[in-house]
Amino acid sequence: MKKNLLIFGIILIAGYFFIVFSSNTSKDDEDKDVEYVDLIGDFDRNNLTKKPYKSWYLENYENYNLDEDTAAEIKKIISNKIKIKVIMGTWCSDSRENVPAFFKLMDHIKFRKRNIQLIGLDVDKKNPNEDEIKYNIINVPTFIFFKDGKEINRIVELTIESIEKDILKILDGSGYQNAYYGF
Repeated sequence: MKKNLLIFGIILIAGYFFIVFSSNTSKDDEDKDVEYVDLIGDFDRNNLTKKPYKSWYLENYENYNLDEDTAAEIKKIISNKIKIKVIMGTWCSDSRENVPAFFKLMDHIKFRKRNIQLIGLDVDKKNPNEDEIKYNIINVPTFIFFKDGKEINRIVELTIESIEKDILKILDGSGYQNAYYGF
């Protein structure tokens, strides 16, 4: 009888460990199970916080060291008349780095979410809406700043100083006027 209880106990414990370890999947393993499809055309920022994009988006958002002094200057001068188009590729390493940094800044200064439009391009830098033609896109990411419906400037692919300093110079008119830089 004791021998049967011992065997039953061992089987029960082994079964418990099998169930616990076979169902315990890490988040990285879950991300690998999701098919990677680029976001093309207009899309919502919330898409970047979902699989499979969230792994790079959230990491780069959290790890970006925001220049709070420059952000405070931007907050003082940015107006609701400013609209920003962010044209990116989820496949692009520069987009993966700069777009989360941009959103960390926009969240910090509490810029209106509805004044930001996200547009995705495929690896050929195209989409069905032909945004690459409409906005003369050469490289991604491209951040295009509009005031009263007219483009005032853009950041193309890379920043010159930092996302904060480049945006401040665009908004205050102190530099980079009509400069298509980053290529």
